[in-house]
Amino acid sequence: MFEKSASRIGLNIEQTLLAGVQVKGSRHAQVLTHASLQTLPEGLVAEGEVIDVSGLAGQLKSFWKRAGFRQRRVLLGIANQKIVVRAMEFPVMEEKELRAAIEFQAQEAIPIPVEEAVLDYQVMSTFTADDGTPRQQILLVAAQKDMIHQFVEVARKANLTVEGIDLQAFALARALMEEPDLSLEQPAAGAVAMVNIGSGITNLVVVQDGVPQFTRVISLGSETMIEALATDSGVDTEEAWRLAVTVGLHVADAPLDLPDDVDDERAAQVHSSLENSCETFADEVRRSIDYFHTQAHQAEISRVVVTGDGSLVRSLPTYFGQALHIDTMLGDPLRRIAENKSKLSEAELGVLAPRLSIAIGLALEDED
Repeated sequence: MFEKSASRIGLNIEQTLLAGVQVKGSRHAQVLTHASLQTLPEGLVAEGEVIDVSGLAGQLKSFWKRAGFRQRRVLLGIANQKIVVRAMEFPVMEEKELRAAIEFQAQEAIPIPVEEAVLDYQVMSTFTADDGTPRQQILLVAAQKDMIHQFVEVARKANLTVEGIDLQAFALARALMEEPDLSLEQPAAGAVAMVNIGSGITNLVVVQDGVPQFTRVISLGSETMIEALATDSGVDTEEAWRLAVTVGLHVADAPLDLPDDVDDERAAQVHSSLENSCETFADEVRRSIDYFHTQAHQAEISRVVVTGDGSLVRSLPTYFGQALHIDTMLGDPLRRIAENKSKLSEAELGVLAPRLSIAIGLALEDED
């Protein structure tokens, strides 16, 4: 979707977090040159939408200066309830004709007036219909122009230029997608559900044969867990984060080693609070998976991959796996980074990687 350039900066704006990475090189030799995170104060972004343009622009200015990025063109990720993603079917046709057909039929598929929306699409698959004619399934993306304008205005006020805008879900898929095993005669069966638990919202994308098939934005994020834990434990959010990362969830067969200052009673309280929150997350993910399985031409989801702020909660992937009855693992957004030339050590980058997943996906070169 993006224009090629020697160096690309992916910018992910979350409710309480800015994440940016700079990558250069070709698809098979991508080099990370910069990576940075900055906490955002409350009240600037909510549920993926800009609330305070000037305030967010000020934060972005300071972030840019501190991170040391060497250009001012950015690839921006968005995700909120003012974006509609719909699967549609069309006969196989030339790209120009397909775009015209999509624009003509879009109004029947989306609840946004076409003149107030920015439209894009991705071809998911082609197949033969019952009558023998070739057809194609596309994923239509429609975003409200006013919402997009708010993000562009933030960038302008921060002296940045938005070079491209993509769904956070598509960027997530790009970052976590595995290269196909060319030694296999048949591709691996099944689809993968990728779940990024950000600070304010959760992105879910289902990928099959390397192509996004379904996306959903869940209006829950890591802040939901941490605020509940802080309230339940009578501590501030910083201490709640420490407890979430070091104590986390209690799952079967997991070691129970605890920090020296956390006794069994406090650990049980932390386990209980986080389990209450994570049960809601798991239910939302389960509903999304169940819905995907009801759609035609779709494979069974064989694996769940989690990243983002929330994935740092201790034992969360194991908890999800037990709750969903699907193999679940922590995602690795660095799998397509050939070399780290940033100021972060390999150890530091490894710790921050889950929070950088979407930013990395935005900056990755996706074409040969």
